[in-house]
Amino acid sequence: MKITLVVFLIAVTNIAIAQNHDHHSGHGKQISNKAESKIKFTPTSDLKVRMEKILSLMKELNPKKDDVKVVKSYGDKITETVNDIFKTCKLEPAADAAIHPSLGLILDGSSDFKNGHYESGHKKIHEALLGYEKMFNHVGWKH
Repeated sequence: MKITLVVFLIAVTNIAIAQNHDHHSGHGKQISNKAESKIKFTPTSDLKVRMEKILSLMKELNPKKDDVKVVKSYGDKITETVNDIFKTCKLEPAADAAIHPSLGLILDGSSDFKNGHYESGHKKIHEALLGYEKMFNHVGWKH
């Protein structure tokens, strides 16, 4: 329930931001937004450990991807890891907001796994891990 609420709040926030977009803003503001998007957040050690665990689970699963039972079990493992991130990770508000879309996408992918759909789940989680890499300065991250 908590995860559903978080994903819902993120969606509502994104819709509100999109609707409030000013098409008549000056070019200076657009340059500023581009500069801000290059800022990378520093992950906490808790977040680093759990994101590395998700990456490790994905690497373990790859050679077993044709076994639907195994794919389903990895969906559960990945969901547990994301839930653990929500419980333990304490990020500054901007970094917290930045990680939530990736975590939501990972949960979507793990849900696909739990339903036996490896390809769609893999695609979503891969995209989420790339998003994490773009937003966070995780030293030693190799995706």
